[in-house]
Amino acid sequence: MKKWISFKLSIQIFFGFIFLAILFHLLVMAGLVPPDIVWGGRLQSQDELIKMESISLFILVFMALIIAIKARWIFINITKVTDYVIWLIPLLFFLNNWGNLQALNAMERIIFTPITLVLTLTSLRIALEKF
Repeated sequence: MKKWISFKLSIQIFFGFIFLAILFHLLVMAGLVPPDIVWGGRLQSQDELIKMESISLFILVFMALIIAIKARWIFINITKVTDYVIWLIPLLFFLNNWGNLQALNAMERIIFTPITLVLTLTSLRIALEKF
C-alpha cells in the first residue's frame, strides 16, 4: 500500500475529506441538508439528530487531531499512544462504510460509501507509516 500512495498525499486527502465531512455535519445540524441522508435515515427527532451529529463532529475532530499528531503537525509527547490509537480510525471508517451500505437512503449508499472507502484506505495508509 505504501507504494500506491505517499504518506503526504494520504494526509492531504484525509484532511480534505475530514474538512468536508465537518462542514457537511454542520450543515445537517443547521437544517440546510435534509437529515434523512445521515445515520442511515433512521433518526426520529431533532434532539436525536443534534445528539448524533454532535457525536459525529467530536469523532471527526478527534480523528483529525490524531492524524495531525501522526503527521507531526502538532507536537505533543503522546506519539506512542497515537501509534496505537490511530488504528481505530481505519476500523471506524470500515464500520461506517458497512453502515452506509445498510442505509435506507440510496443517496447515502451511493455517495457516502465511496467516500468512506477512500477515508478507510487513506487512514490505513497513514497508520502504516513508521517514523
